[in-house]
Amino acid sequence: MNLNKTFTILAMIALLSLSFSACNRGPSVDQLVAQATDSNVKRIAKVYTIFMLSHDWQGPQDANELKEFILKQNNDRMRTMGIDPDNLDSLFLNERDEQPLKVRWKLKGSPTAPPFAVVFESTPDPEQEQKYLVGFTGSATRQVDQSEYDRLWSGEADWEGGTSDPRR
Repeated sequence: MNLNKTFTILAMIALLSLSFSACNRGPSVDQLVAQATDSNVKRIAKVYTIFMLSHDWQGPQDANELKEFILKQNNDRMRTMGIDPDNLDSLFLNERDEQPLKVRWKLKGSPTAPPFAVVFESTPDPEQEQKYLVGFTGSATRQVDQSEYDRLWSGEADWEGGTSDPRR
């Protein structure tokens, strides 16, 4: 087969692929962001991570520093994440029971560090076998029992992955 014919066939395949993918569009970026931040635990974990990215991998000192950081961000982007810049106090409450969320402040990270626990429910969920929801950097969450909760909250579990440096 000559080069022109090969190029024509490849171009037609590429055009067909594009036309099929245009017909089957997936969720928009805004929809994906909303899904990834569909709870206050995930929202705080995500914003905590963004804070660290822009502060040399150092976590915020406290809730006020994180709130100030949020207020400096694009309001539309924050709203897409489900964060109301006009009502930041509600961000720190668990939607399930309206109890304050616990946050590990002043943590240190690195670009190569695996996700680590930053946000914790204050009370276990009776519908989840008395497990707690814990948020990790990046916005991943996991249901954990009391023992794992205590280890994550204390930071004991943070350096089990091969490094002996605590995050504080």
